[in-house]
Amino acid sequence: MKIAIVGCGFVADNYMATLQAHPTLEVVAAMDIVPAHAQRWHKQWQIPIFTDAAALLAGAEFDMVLNLTNPASHYEVSRQFLLAGKHVYSEKPMAMKLEHAKALVALAEQQGLSFTSAPCNHLAEAAQAMAQALQNGAIGQPRLTYAEMDDNFLALAPYRNWRSLSGAPWPYEDEFEVGCTLEHAGYNLTWLLLFFGPVKRVVAFSSLCHPGKPVAANAQEAADFSVAVLEFHSGMVARLTCSIVAPHDHSFRIIGDEGILYAEDCWFYRDQPYYRKYLRIRNRFMQSPLRHRVPLRATGPKTKRWGAAAMDFARGPAEMALAIAENRPSRVPADFALHFNEVSLAIHHMQADQAVYLMTTTFDMPAPVTAPII
Repeated sequence: MKIAIVGCGFVADNYMATLQAHPTLEVVAAMDIVPAHAQRWHKQWQIPIFTDAAALLAGAEFDMVLNLTNPASHYEVSRQFLLAGKHVYSEKPMAMKLEHAKALVALAEQQGLSFTSAPCNHLAEAAQAMAQALQNGAIGQPRLTYAEMDDNFLALAPYRNWRSLSGAPWPYEDEFEVGCTLEHAGYNLTWLLLFFGPVKRVVAFSSLCHPGKPVAANAQEAADFSVAVLEFHSGMVARLTCSIVAPHDHSFRIIGDEGILYAEDCWFYRDQPYYRKYLRIRNRFMQSPLRHRVPLRATGPKTKRWGAAAMDFARGPAEMALAIAENRPSRVPADFALHFNEVSLAIHHMQADQAVYLMTTTFDMPAPVTAPII
């Protein structure tokens, strides 16, 4: 499938680096409204470049758009290209307002087009393996999950020096304005939804622990810490923590009646999951010192480490394209993405006087990955 990239910033290079492992996808054009950004990106990737949507639509033939613009632009850009008859895969969040996200999903359905948003971490080898382990009863009945997404004391890091492959600076103003919840909660949420289904209600708290990080003029700095408790319709309960203050911790632990299933980092698609059984020796209760490896099976091409992660950014667009070509339901469906976007927005906007948020969306469980998504 022929695709066009809209937004040639930092994350666009991550997509290009992984798109090369998916021969079913062909990048035929790119667009950025800032000419200098467009030229910098063209120099790195040698892809035809445009600086406005009308010129892109008139000058290139493509079927899908990767919307990699800044978060505040996601809604308008996705809407524009859906109206132009293009499938759209958007970076997270789907939109900054829930009503806008719902409107995009409805528009795509009216247009007969595919639409969804990143992340696609539930397609990772580790996630699919853990889902199978749960189905197989590796830890008995799951009761509680602790999902961590802490990324160190980011304000003290040399983030002004961070550059992508083409030399794009890390968009720290956008990151600090949007906040760690909308930027990062989705990585763990895709796993949680894959394992336990739709969320019923959210109880959350967020805080700006370290104010003074740079944001654009007239913009407001977002919370740099949030913690949420999620109750699922299935009866499962999970605690989800996001911060850019606490030490790095991307661990994911599922506590069951018979043991604990865990992975160290959901940003590494092939992170090796393990489980440990419980032991009762006389009057003592403990986890077994023996850990059991959960078998991993390839669900896509192997991805090299880039920075703090080894994620196949292009696996979601590749799955969308394959689903369209094979005329089958996608494993990155719009209702799934809308649901985790609603959870993220609920946590992000939770105020002290809003003790509980009741979810308004749901989804049909995506099918397991049975063959590598290439």
